[in-house]
Amino acid sequence: MATRVLLLTQWFDPEPTFKGIVFARELVRQGFEVEVVTGFPNYPGGKVYPGYRIKWLQREVIDGVQVTRLPLYPDHGQSAIKRVLNYASFAASAFIYGLLFAKRPAVMYAYHPPLTVGVAAGLIRLLRRIPVVYDIQDMWPDTLRATGMLNNERALGIVASVCQWVYKRVDHIAVLSPGFKKLLMQRGVPEAKIDVIYNWADEASLRAPSGQLPAAFPTAEKFRILFAGNMGKAQALDAVLNAAVLLQQRGSRVCFVLLGGGVEVSRLVERAADLQLGNVVFLPPVPMAEVGTLLQAADALLVHLRKDPLFEITIPSKTQAYMAAGKPLLMAVDGDAANLVRESGAGVIAASEDPQLLATSAEALAAMAPEALAGMGAKAQRHYREHLSLRIGVERFGALFRQLGARRAFDMKRVFDVFLAAVALLLFSIPLAFLTWQVSRKLGKPVFFRQVRPGLEGRPFEMVKFRTMTDARDTIGQLLPDAERLTPFGRFLRSSSLDELPELWNVVKGEMSLVGPRPLLTEYMPLYSAEQARRHNVRPGITGWAQVNGRNTLSWEEKFKLDVWYVDNRTLWLDIKILWLTVRKVLVRDGISAAGEATMPRFTGSTAASPGGES
Repeated sequence: MATRVLLLTQWFDPEPTFKGIVFARELVRQGFEVEVVTGFPNYPGGKVYPGYRIKWLQREVIDGVQVTRLPLYPDHGQSAIKRVLNYASFAASAFIYGLLFAKRPAVMYAYHPPLTVGVAAGLIRLLRRIPVVYDIQDMWPDTLRATGMLNNERALGIVASVCQWVYKRVDHIAVLSPGFKKLLMQRGVPEAKIDVIYNWADEASLRAPSGQLPAAFPTAEKFRILFAGNMGKAQALDAVLNAAVLLQQRGSRVCFVLLGGGVEVSRLVERAADLQLGNVVFLPPVPMAEVGTLLQAADALLVHLRKDPLFEITIPSKTQAYMAAGKPLLMAVDGDAANLVRESGAGVIAASEDPQLLATSAEALAAMAPEALAGMGAKAQRHYREHLSLRIGVERFGALFRQLGARRAFDMKRVFDVFLAAVALLLFSIPLAFLTWQVSRKLGKPVFFRQVRPGLEGRPFEMVKFRTMTDARDTIGQLLPDAERLTPFGRFLRSSSLDELPELWNVVKGEMSLVGPRPLLTEYMPLYSAEQARRHNVRPGITGWAQVNGRNTLSWEEKFKLDVWYVDNRTLWLDIKILWLTVRKVLVRDGISAAGEATMPRFTGSTAASPGGES
């Protein structure tokens, strides 16, 4: 059965958005069942797009993805009150729909900004117990302060408190840069709760761009540096106009092309006219499918943000689109984004809000040979493909969704574990008493074999099972080899798996599960590879995938590979299958011992093994 994911995002196609139809479509391709819950498209202009009108609910299918649109107050202007109404109205609609009408998903993904989406997701999680992955694209309240959207310190403090509430309520947080993760950790979010998952680009649109170049697009005699995206306060594009003034005074052939919409467009157009700039061209927003045509026509691509400590830990998402397009970058953002371009060799660096350096860097690009520019573009594209691509990013989100979905399923499974283990202890009470007497009579005391084993996340617990060996020793007091201490009765207990019955008590206590990787010796822990150690991401089990696929006849590497496969693919139905196969294996008494051993050779790492040890 496909894992059902609800994507909660205020903005979705046809609006410009980083995690829109490309994300949803790739999740569907990777086997997820997806429902997008979003608003009616109005960003960034604040007016509802043609072909849409506000109503209580509208369902549509875009590229095979189910999209549910909810009512909101459309606005994206300068008014703080109207902006709050825009955010709060969608959050209210999303909360009501998610609480009362949405088909229950295995996991919910919430896109931030705005913070109100996180609040709605947190409340839905609280009332419906649906795990939430919270994707933070802007760090609030820092971004609000940095962009000037909100300057009241008391209000900023309230926003910060709400953020902390959301961080505590959600199950996992994804951030777009290492700097964001570091900042969240400074604010008390546990490191294990945060994953860095870089943004990606709309690769399909970039691979097959459509549309024609606008008539206003500069000709090839100019060196065309394109900025594509939202034009708001955070982009601080006055610095670009100031650089254009310097370039025009120098008679440079550099020309800036500013493509997109946003709250600052009208003012910037008016200012460019006042400055009589002939080397700045403004183009209206175009569908993402047509952006690729403009990117390919440009000679270099510009990223610019306001100079602010927050933006030093930000990687603007247009960076990935530019790199995927295979064009040189002019990166005018300090910090993580500049480091990305520097490490990949994808372009030229300029400081934020420094018109003089921006102009100098633009001229340096314009002076390069075509081969050098093409080389920069190739490096950008290669780095994107290897580290930032859609496939890599969505696979990481998919792993989180499956993990949280499985965790929810296994919370329910925990109830079954306790119920079945308790019932089994009750039903087998008389056989257990008889076995206790027989073990005491034939093998001696203590009746139970107790040993500390690593459990969930490697935490130690005391495993209990019936002993199957005597304490026979040689003349100097050393225990005899396993083969000599394992009696016919002990061999019967092992072959029938009756020695495992006391572990039902470990299941009731929450230290083990009925199904999971078998708990091995604590001394093996430092010998595991990072991949093998993942077997401890779940509770150990009385039986497991390795036990029904060879048990002790497998090599250690084969057993660990099967254990990790189980961790990545576990479902309630798989557990039922393993329990059924266990019954069959017990009846035929298959795979009890490794060849030439009484039980299983000792694990000494991935290249050697030596005999010994009860398992």
